Amino acid sequence: MKKHKVSRFFFIVSFIGLLFYLLYFILGLAFSRQLATIARYPLTSLDDFISKPILVVKNSLSELRHLNNTFLENKQLRKELRKQNLSQQYFEELLAENKRLKNLLSLSATVDKWVSAEVISRNPYQWYDSLQIKTAKKVLQPNSLVLSGEGIIGKVTSANRQAARVELLTCGKEVNIPIKIVDKNKIIYGNLKYFQIEEKRMLASEFNSNEAIDLGAKVYTSGLDGETQANLPVGKVIGFKNSSDKLKRQLLIKLFADFDHLDNVLVVGIEK
Repeated sequence: MKKHKVSRFFFIVSFIGLLFYLLYFILGLAFSRQLATIARYPLTSLDDFISKPILVVKNSLSELRHLNNTFLENKQLRKELRKQNLSQQYFEELLAENKRLKNLLSLSATVDKWVSAEVISRNPYQWYDSLQIKTAKKVLQPNSLVLSGEGIIGKVTSANRQAARVELLTCGKEVNIPIKIVDKNKIIYGNLKYFQIEEKRMLASEFNSNEAIDLGAKVYTSGLDGETQANLPVGKVIGFKNSSDKLKRQLLIKLFADFDHLDNVLVVGIEK
């Protein structure tokens, strides 16, 4: 009986010991995992702390390279576009100049005595007052009319064998060039007087008739002064200032010539 009690006591003690051992093992395993997690967290945080700025810098450098490449591409495109625009502008200028030369050639076929000349000097401060032309060693007669491809632009005021000075119609001074107004089946005669600078139009008066003239009637030189050649294009009628006195009657004329672009001209008159 006593031996049976001792065996039972050892069994209980062994069971409790085993239970404590299992509990210790389970708690130890859980603690070691927690400890590993705790130990690993600072390392992970440190790695994130170091790697994130590096990643940001790498991304920034990549963006900078992309932006720089885009800038260089845009710069090249702007350069090519600028060259293309300049080429297009130069081409258009050549076309315009070619058209003016054709007009000049066509006009030269309608006059008897003429000399071609090239504009060699024009003062920006007196752009609409005067210019100088190269005359190919020919001395021109003062008061000879000068024409662009569209119509008369002025008169020769002085000349030598190298150049001649041309006073433009747009200078505002009185020019007194005899003209005729051609309107359908009627013609009236008068004088081209002066350019109204503010209104950008020519004024003509001293007519031989008070006969009605339509807007748009063409104006030509008449040659009635015995010096200038007749039938050179001048402009067209754009307005009236009628008067009972035909000599005081005024017609407003828009000139045919383009005074902004003058490069080659014809001088119509007699050499000295």
